[in-house]
Amino acid sequence: MKNFAFSPATITVKPETTVTWTNEDSAIHTIVADSGAFASDILGTGPSFRFTFSTAGTYTYHCSIHPSMKGTVIVQP
Repeated sequence: MKNFAFSPATITVKPETTVTWTNEDSAIHTIVADSGAFASDILGTGPSFRFTFSTAGTYTYHCSIHPSMKGTVIVQP
């Protein structure tokens, strides 16, 4: 997370891949799945959040503090 954006905004991974988000912004952020599948605590500058995607599908997520920040993880076998 940098400049109030997830970068890259969309990624494609294989099942059992662990994705790590790191807050490189000066603002606090969260990572929250639209489906409720995962949610981070509030992240200040520096901390990371990790989630392992075990099931194929498309997972959209956002920052609950800055709703314009959105991203997508596509899990394909």
